Amino acid sequence: MAAEKLTKGRLIQIIVTFSVLIIAFSWRTFTHDQSNVIKKMECNIEESCRITLNNKEYQLDLDVKNSQFKLTTDRSDKNKGFVEFKGATYQISEFIGVDSLDNFDFTIKNGQHSINVNVK
Repeated sequence: MAAEKLTKGRLIQIIVTFSVLIIAFSWRTFTHDQSNVIKKMECNIEESCRITLNNKEYQLDLDVKNSQFKLTTDRSDKNKGFVEFKGATYQISEFIGVDSLDNFDFTIKNGQHSINVNVK
């Protein structure tokens, strides 16, 4: 095939293929949805921390005596969201034990949306 001459038909086929690829990549770039990007947030351990994700508000509750934390929400659809901490998955309103309440990270996921929370 490398030894064949470049015909008009083959040149048109190459131009059309490249045009389709350029249009597809440009369209995908311009219509990229930023809502699926993982957001980051910091919470101070001494203050009340409210986290908003996907129009739902979560409250971070700390149990200093037992080195645990949990997220609560006042909405009735609590089971739609969950918390990821150190590779494990927990339900909303479930206590999660930590080594130290000084500094830890967890992720809240609600559908396709997620937020990474750092507690200091």
